[in-house]
Amino acid sequence: MSRFIKDNHGIMGLTLSQIGLIIATGILIAAVFSVIFLNDWQRNAELKNIATSFTTTVEGMDTRFFENTTEFHFPEKNYYYNVSISTEYLVVSAEGNQNNRLSIKECFIVKPWPRITDQTWKRGEELHNYCLNTYSHSGTISDPITQDDLDELNIDKETASIDLASNPFYIQIYKPVYIEKVIIYYDTTEKQDFLLIYQLE
Repeated sequence: MSRFIKDNHGIMGLTLSQIGLIIATGILIAAVFSVIFLNDWQRNAELKNIATSFTTTVEGMDTRFFENTTEFHFPEKNYYYNVSISTEYLVVSAEGNQNNRLSIKECFIVKPWPRITDQTWKRGEELHNYCLNTYSHSGTISDPITQDDLDELNIDKETASIDLASNPFYIQIYKPVYIEKVIIYYDTTEKQDFLLIYQLE
């Protein structure tokens, strides 16, 4: 037994160095994994948070019983991200660490009407003025439009919806976004809500 203890030519030293090398390699791989993949995972989670925050605000405005406007500010990040909306979806996207595209799509439960800068009207007050100039009634409770006028307004919204499906409205994330609930009255007592989303110049 003593001859084995005094044997300096065994493989134990080699085995320990191999184990140390395997552990070091494992630590290095874990570090690379955390830098590349977990960083993308965290960014993806942030994009999801941004998308949820906006859609929740839109849905909250829809529950109001009166005309109202709220201002939404997209959070600043240490990376650039895009936000685009249609009447159906909100898409928040950014570049990942491997030149890949991270993208979060959320469906709107209520269908907003995004208003682009160069359109005839954007805000609720401007919609009422548009109704007055087009239908000779402002669509307020004291000056309702007709059912035919409302149908025409809904056709305009549907046309915008089709156009936005292929050409979504890109939000300027460093400027506030306004979410406004507008009520259009028609046929004396009936009413329809419109949820407008727009940015001011």
